[in-house]
Amino acid sequence: MKKAIRMLGLLLCAVITANLLQTEQMLEKVEHSVIRLHILANSDSTADQTCKLLVRDALVSRAAEWIPEHVTWKESCALLSEKLPEIQKAAEETLRSAGCTDSVRVSFGKTAFPARQYDGFTLPAGDYQALRVEIGSGRGQNWWCIMYPSLCLPAASEPELPPDSDVRELTEHTEKYEVRLKCVDALRAVFRWLRDF
Repeated sequence: MKKAIRMLGLLLCAVITANLLQTEQMLEKVEHSVIRLHILANSDSTADQTCKLLVRDALVSRAAEWIPEHVTWKESCALLSEKLPEIQKAAEETLRSAGCTDSVRVSFGKTAFPARQYDGFTLPAGDYQALRVEIGSGRGQNWWCIMYPSLCLPAASEPELPPDSDVRELTEHTEKYEVRLKCVDALRAVFRWLRDF
């Protein structure tokens, strides 16, 4: 009887592990199909928050220049990396025209994001490639959106998720994966700790 219980326990562990690994793979697919835009204001003052929104509007309006339609995620990453000086200049010019003298730091790379609920879908927490714009000290409230695929759109527009069925399934039905995603987050934290140890 004990042997049967042990076997059942091992089988259950194997099923749970396989399920978590599948969720991890789906999460990695999402992370490798999305580019985020992350803008951090100098402070929470009304003036600094207004400047942040001006920079947001300027960058979102030019995003199609930097990431043309019908390019892949990988190509988009390369294009944004090449365009960092141009993006920084656009942000600086926007601030200067508003009378703001704050510095601007623009970078592109992996950034940890919490889960974010959008209209109709949830983007799970994870490490996403992001165009990061820090204004001044970068200690104010931040703003972010999905730059690729282009979802930094007016609220009236209907965002289109990546066509991959796994990505769509995970982002539109996060409630089905919530416990698994939390377990995957815990496993990732352990792996990071072990890697950095």
